[in-house]
Amino acid sequence: MKENEIQHITSFREHFSTYVSLVILTIMTVAVSVFGADLLSLTVLTAMAIATTKAVVVGYYFMHLKYDPMIYRLLVGIVMLLFVVFMILTIFDYVFR
Repeated sequence: MKENEIQHITSFREHFSTYVSLVILTIMTVAVSVFGADLLSLTVLTAMAIATTKAVVVGYYFMHLKYDPMIYRLLVGIVMLLFVVFMILTIFDYVFR
């Protein structure tokens, strides 16, 4: 182990709460896809919001962004923002073409 590395120990409670939150978000995704089919575009937006939340949870806990320096979280946020901007531009190009 390097001299400047800091060990972090996560509790069982933290792992279990992460598991439960991902299961609840997955159930919400299934519910939106099965029961929300008549909402059309609102269903897609809701599913994308749930998927984004799941990605944040996975990145925060399983990719250890929680314990990394702030610059890493900032860089991941910038990349996510750019992804959203490019997706919106692509959607606008597709819809208005």
